[in-house]
Amino acid sequence: MKRIIVPIDFSPYSENAFYSAAKVASKGDATITCLNVIQSDLDWNNLSTSEKIKNQEILDLEAEAKDKLKTFVATHKIKNTPVEALVEVGVPSQVLVDLAHKQKADLIVIGAYGKNREPGKFIGSTTQKVLRNAPCPVLAVQKIVDGRAMKKLVFASLFNEVSKPAFVRLKPFIKNIRTVVHFLFINTPEKFIDTGTTEARMAEYAYGQEELLIHRHIYNHEEVEKGIIAFAEKEKAGIIAIASNLRKSNSAYQIGVTDTLLYKTDIPILSVKFE
Repeated sequence: MKRIIVPIDFSPYSENAFYSAAKVASKGDATITCLNVIQSDLDWNNLSTSEKIKNQEILDLEAEAKDKLKTFVATHKIKNTPVEALVEVGVPSQVLVDLAHKQKADLIVIGAYGKNREPGKFIGSTTQKVLRNAPCPVLAVQKIVDGRAMKKLVFASLFNEVSKPAFVRLKPFIKNIRTVVHFLFINTPEKFIDTGTTEARMAEYAYGQEELLIHRHIYNHEEVEKGIIAFAEKEKAGIIAIASNLRKSNSAYQIGVTDTLLYKTDIPILSVKFE
């Protein structure tokens, strides 16, 4: 992994995201980009200097953010990991996705909530939009990733061909942190599949992944999300990974499963979308 992006809004959640990114980066030679975004609907980068001057409030906020982010980076130095600071103006989720494209990021690490989180509120809207649109895997965290627990990663899937490319996209992360992968299929009463069929699916899914250490599990539960969490907690896994898409189809977990997992557990969720 070469590039990790962390959005920083100076909340405790974004600080936890930064320290989590640092733990991932320490396993390899990645560079971390800390990004702060000044909220605005203006097409700021395409405005002329004379037009920008008319928006003095944004210029002031930009200058303040640059100072704060510079201080943040200076006080959060990570040994042997280069960290750069970047302040942009725009819609936070879109700026983040655009930067991931531009920098060809390998990973985004983001706090599940922002600085204005209210108790009991669902995950932040920026996080939801990034999960849906990011061109790379997204690791969403509430707490700092536990370095020891990170040695176990649960990958929950329906284990069909449509989702396999997403797992391939997760491999650089998996190999970087040198984790053991636990394939997990949740069997529910509503969509029950016999053991033989499920085991064959997982075996086919694992074919060609011999460089990874993979264990395969079938877990019965009344609900998918609760089953994933129950299994991950039982195994003391440090990360739950899930491949999801935007289509309302039985062929893959929908993106809403990822949202719900983030809301119901503080285990970090690694998400990769596929079309």
